[in-house]
Amino acid sequence: MKIGILRCDEHSNRCAGYGCFPAIQNKTGKFEEYDAIELVGFDSCGGCGRGKADKIVERGQRLKDKGAEVIHLGNCLAGVCPFKDVYAEALTEKVGIPVVMGTHP
Repeated sequence: MKIGILRCDEHSNRCAGYGCFPAIQNKTGKFEEYDAIELVGFDSCGGCGRGKADKIVERGQRLKDKGAEVIHLGNCLAGVCPFKDVYAEALTEKVGIPVVMGTHP
């Protein structure tokens, strides 16, 4: 499965994917269901849109254009972002790609 990961821009200043990348490699957390994983991109949401999804949709479209078949919202975004559901819905509707909430355990 070709995946893309979008993470919280604010948290990206403190985390370089320390939980996401081992989870991909070890097929743990939200990656358990995949037989094979190809990471096509690892990007941020683009900065807090406060419910406006234009930046994250742009980033999601770029991941899809690079071959992503699914987008995972990193735990930093899926766990604490008050707009996560708005963003997931916008990615699904406007980019036309499935969204999985979370990455690592």
